[in-house]
Amino acid sequence: MREKVSTRGLNRTKSARRWVRIFFGICLGVTVVLALLSEMPASRPEVWSQARSEFVVRLPQSAVWQKLQDLRLAHHYVPGVEGVEILTPEAKGVGASRRILQEDGSTLDETVVEWEEGRGFVIRLHSGSEGPPLPFESAKFRYWIEGEEADGTRLSLTISYRPAGGRLGEWVDSAVLNAEMRSSMDGLGASMKDYYESGGDVR
Repeated sequence: MREKVSTRGLNRTKSARRWVRIFFGICLGVTVVLALLSEMPASRPEVWSQARSEFVVRLPQSAVWQKLQDLRLAHHYVPGVEGVEILTPEAKGVGASRRILQEDGSTLDETVVEWEEGRGFVIRLHSGSEGPPLPFESAKFRYWIEGEEADGTRLSLTISYRPAGGRLGEWVDSAVLNAEMRSSMDGLGASMKDYYESGGDVR
């Protein structure tokens, strides 16, 4: 009887060890595959992913531009931002640069690379002389006045980016990241609209 019990216990131990080896083997295999995918260049490196928000602000176009061109206002409506520093002598136009101070202590630099007076501008996201932080390899953000309408001014926000991590980054973008970016852009658009119309912080 004792031998049977002992044999059963031994078999269970061997089975458990076998399943542990299988589990760790699968984990190792997945890790290797992910590492290889991250080293493979993107299949379409020239293509930028995008997320966009478009909304109407109940203000005339001139009033919207007055706020939009002021690069110091981001902390009033961008979640997680506690302050803005202008890094260049010029505070607007191509070449103007600002540093975004985030509540978690991190920073993000943004430099204007396109500017159309009265309409909008494009900023490049970066960290000092480096590119933007993960999960982006490169990224830019477009603030644009689409035109004046009967009930106000139509404004659009668009982030264009290339995900870091080669093929793995492409997969993460299509599976998760782009949907999260679209959701974030909708939230940002709503906060920006409320701030422009109310004049008070809405974060």
